[in-house]
Amino acid sequence: MSKLSCLCGHLIADVTDNIPYKGYMLPDTLLDKISTSLTASIDSLIHAIKEDKRLEWIKNHFSVPPYPTDLNDSSMIHDLFSSMLIDSKQDIFECENCGRIAIQIGQSNRFHFFSPDSKHTKGVLNPKK
Repeated sequence: MSKLSCLCGHLIADVTDNIPYKGYMLPDTLLDKISTSLTASIDSLIHAIKEDKRLEWIKNHFSVPPYPTDLNDSSMIHDLFSSMLIDSKQDIFECENCGRIAIQIGQSNRFHFFSPDSKHTKGVLNPKK
């Protein structure tokens, strides 16, 4: 995505990383699946390294070429994690003009907009005791 038009008319730009008005939502139903998949991939990477089969592991988990085979292990784990999140997360944006929150609908290019009750009202989460 590059730009999203808020209901107030403001254009919300998504053209770079580390945007202060952008966030992500991960459905609770997918958290365990992603965690289990990531830890299994890390375990298999560690095993492949011990068995001197690191390059084979890279070829089985990434597109080689163009995926570089000289990356350090933590960079590959980062890429694994990122690729798992890409298919699961939903984008969230806060309009800098009016404060509306735009939440991506599934994996589509459509968004639901939510208006703040008031700029001075804050909700409190009451945990069950």
